[in-house]
Amino acid sequence: MQTPTSKRHGTVRSGFAALLLALSVSACAIGPYDTEELAGMTPPDSQFLQSLSGEYVALGDLERAEYDWPDTAKFYDRAIRAGKGEIVEPELLDQRDLAPAGRQELKQARDKLTALFAAGARSVAGLSSARAQGGFDCWMQELEEGHQPDDIAKCREMFLAALSDVEATVKGALVVLLPEEDGKLGVIRVENQQGSVTLDTSRASALVARTDAAPKATGTFAPDDVRVVFGAAIAAGPTPPVTFMLYFEQGTDVLTPKSLVLLDKVLETISQRKLPQVEVSGHTDRSGSADFNDQLALDRASIVGQEVLKLGVPEEVLTVESYGERTPVVPTADGVSEPRNRRVEIVIR
Repeated sequence: MQTPTSKRHGTVRSGFAALLLALSVSACAIGPYDTEELAGMTPPDSQFLQSLSGEYVALGDLERAEYDWPDTAKFYDRAIRAGKGEIVEPELLDQRDLAPAGRQELKQARDKLTALFAAGARSVAGLSSARAQGGFDCWMQELEEGHQPDDIAKCREMFLAALSDVEATVKGALVVLLPEEDGKLGVIRVENQQGSVTLDTSRASALVARTDAAPKATGTFAPDDVRVVFGAAIAAGPTPPVTFMLYFEQGTDVLTPKSLVLLDKVLETISQRKLPQVEVSGHTDRSGSADFNDQLALDRASIVGQEVLKLGVPEEVLTVESYGERTPVVPTADGVSEPRNRRVEIVIR
């Protein structure tokens, strides 16, 4: 029997691999460091986080059995955070006192793992990703202690095996269905000669590993992984166009009071765009002659166009057009006055 002040890595690790892969929290004992909090939690909607929480529980149980209270607390804390739905990254190398020789190999291992995570592995290969992270953190913890080569080797082997599974799973083209800016969701059919997968729910994903293999549905992509994998591409994409309507008093080129206030918002939106394209189109109701309305619509559009140019916008990015009475929002008979048709439409791209 070992004492609380000693640490032995012998028979207590005989079931090491099985314990590390266990997902149950039933082995937790009552004491200063435990995971009882997990029992009342709703599991996160992520196979990766559910599995990762179990990996850390198993690691904490092993360290608890050896009276290593600091590492017990560290692993249990990580288990609880993952159980609450928090993305817990692989432990940083600077958090351990590592010899230079082992540190270099660990750095390369962590870089490979985080690169796979950045490619979406946590969503499409949740179980293997969790095993790889658990194996990595175990490997680093054992390497810091440095006096049990068998345990170091077991953790390293577990990490490498899981990493190989992750690499095999995420290889290929990844497709994820995301909603539009307005929340509308389309449908994507991922297809090749070997088969097809239809994606019709938010963040549904599929992988096409090879041209000679059918596309494979890979479940719902986690929101955090959407930000990690696609954040830069989404941010670099074009800003959606914005449309404004400005209304005018009957028979004049004078903006209504509400539209005069809205004009400031229009100009502010244009000024916030790096390379704006501005389309201004003038319209009238049918209360005057067609020729009169063509000119009136042009006057209305030109007034707004001049305000846009005052912002310093180059003339070549501004389009001003007149549609007169030909494209009413509300169709009416000739000669009818309709306030909603007396407008200027501004589209900012």
